[in-house]
Amino acid sequence: MTACHLSGWDRPRVRRCLVLALLAVHITAVEAPTLAGEAAMRATIDRLCLECHSSEKKKGDFELAFVAKTDPTSHDAWDNVRNALASGDMPPHEKTQPSPSERDALVAWIDRVLDGPSGDTPSDPGWVTTRRLTRLEFNRTIADLLGIAGDHAESFPPDSAGGSGSFDNQADTLYVSPLLMERVLEVTLPLVEKTPRERLHWSDPEPDKKKGMVTAQTQRKAGEVSLIAFLPRAWRRPVAKAEVQSLLKVYDRAVKRSITHEDALRLTYAAALTAPHFLFRHEPLRPGNEVQALSPHELASRLSYFLWSTMPDDELFARADDGSLVKPEVLTAQVTRMLAHPKAEIMPRLFMGQWLGTEGLANGQGPDPKLVRGYSTALKQAMMQEPTEFFRQLLARNGPLTDLIDCDYVYVNDDLAELYGLSGASGDRFTRIAVSDGRRGGLVTMAGVLAMTSRPARTSPVLRGKWILQELLSYPPPPPPPNVAPLPESGEGKANVGPLRQRLERHRDDPNCRSCHQRIDPLGFGLENFDQIGRWRVRGDEGETLDTTGIMPSGESFDGPQQLKKLLKQRQERIIQTVVERMLMYALGRQLARYDRVTVRQILARLGSDQYGAQNLIREVALSLPFRYQRDSAAFAVIPRKPDHGTTP
Repeated sequence: MTACHLSGWDRPRVRRCLVLALLAVHITAVEAPTLAGEAAMRATIDRLCLECHSSEKKKGDFELAFVAKTDPTSHDAWDNVRNALASGDMPPHEKTQPSPSERDALVAWIDRVLDGPSGDTPSDPGWVTTRRLTRLEFNRTIADLLGIAGDHAESFPPDSAGGSGSFDNQADTLYVSPLLMERVLEVTLPLVEKTPRERLHWSDPEPDKKKGMVTAQTQRKAGEVSLIAFLPRAWRRPVAKAEVQSLLKVYDRAVKRSITHEDALRLTYAAALTAPHFLFRHEPLRPGNEVQALSPHELASRLSYFLWSTMPDDELFARADDGSLVKPEVLTAQVTRMLAHPKAEIMPRLFMGQWLGTEGLANGQGPDPKLVRGYSTALKQAMMQEPTEFFRQLLARNGPLTDLIDCDYVYVNDDLAELYGLSGASGDRFTRIAVSDGRRGGLVTMAGVLAMTSRPARTSPVLRGKWILQELLSYPPPPPPPNVAPLPESGEGKANVGPLRQRLERHRDDPNCRSCHQRIDPLGFGLENFDQIGRWRVRGDEGETLDTTGIMPSGESFDGPQQLKKLLKQRQERIIQTVVERMLMYALGRQLARYDRVTVRQILARLGSDQYGAQNLIREVALSLPFRYQRDSAAFAVIPRKPDHGTTP
């Protein structure tokens, strides 16, 4: 069917029923493991679906027999089924509903169908492209290796990020261009020249015992000794004798051109820092089975770049050298130690800023400071820092991840406290302050999120609702149809086009827009008490009394952010699953695939049995099969996240 066939239909209902119908077809057409209660689930689907879409009724000109002729193995359809069913988006709330136990059973059954016969035991760790260091990782690694801090990668081309909800450490987006290599070559030799000799493990040549003087041979030997000591740290693994000799060819060629010993050795060090062994995190497969455990040094690098965005320290190298790091208890102890180290501050900043999208405020996204009163540079910095500080404190005390949805406290500095109407903050330092009225607490009421989901001069219920669906519930709406007129804007010198809610209601009159906006807009209207930068208000941009009521797709009504957060808390497992998925993606440096579902479900179950502790999440990710193992790329089929579709209103 094409879009034109649907132009006159009740799109929301047809879409939901179509997805449910696809479920009925897939259950009969896809070979799947036999599960207890399957007959009961088929009966449930018949009861929920055939009322409208039997061959006799064909409501919406749609019948199951037609779907049966389509490709029954489409996993995208299964994704829609699973998400819509789990979120309560189908069946329509005015129709007969499955009981909570029936809904949970159907969702679990779909998970098993998608996951295949592995059940609850992960068996496929997946495959990661050889990863280049990001610009930030390059800077931090140089600082730890050479002792020289600074933005050494400032001239490098920008790292490519995967879009909202993705991360700039994703291997498949870290391209290597001629310009990048040119810039790397430009910075490495000056860095070596600035590095203290002890950092390079520089050995001075000794006199030849027979000749009583320094010779070319003793100079080369000193260079070899220096490299043998330096390279295992620079390349983050044991280095073979042949690799040292290969690198010394740079030294030999330089000496033949009458370059002094010291300058020739500096060139050799620079070559070591432009080699793939330094610039990339390479994990070569060894002969043997398809699924292989990472070596201790590969695991050490994975862990250090996951938690610190830099190379391993001496303690981690020691546990890799003695081979004990591969033991779960040793790995767990290292996770605990490393999270307590100051270097670990970088992980909450990168993870939260890129997942939530709040780092985009630094690039001018969100409100326009020229149009919004009180939106200062200092306030913007505090907005970006609040989610980082919140998650950092969750990790420090192993607090529950459910606090990301709703809680009775905030972390604010003076600027944010003034914005929130709170007292008790102390200067620039972030302080925990209790809140009791439900207006604050949790991600959706943080000023950075509210600002990032606003237009330059006004709020946007559409962007805010879309953000909740995409970044919390992992249920992004489809892209807007082409040639849809933009939402009329109010402003000085313009005719009065009415309050925002009325404008959006007129926008939804377009049948091309109704389907998605009925799911998006109510969530955003629940946050209309917050202006463009997150200040509390009771009147809208036109001075109108705000209407913050809404109805969830599953039928529950709410009024305002307090009640909205309570409904989101009822979906806490779906939201915590999103957190698990994003953290696993961040740790692995790749998109998740179908075979990762089992790992996600396993981590989620273990977290649920332990109050969803934030530090437990990091531990479970580090202990997971895909983090500690690898396999060949054969049959590797990534299922990327839904793209970050723009939404005009």
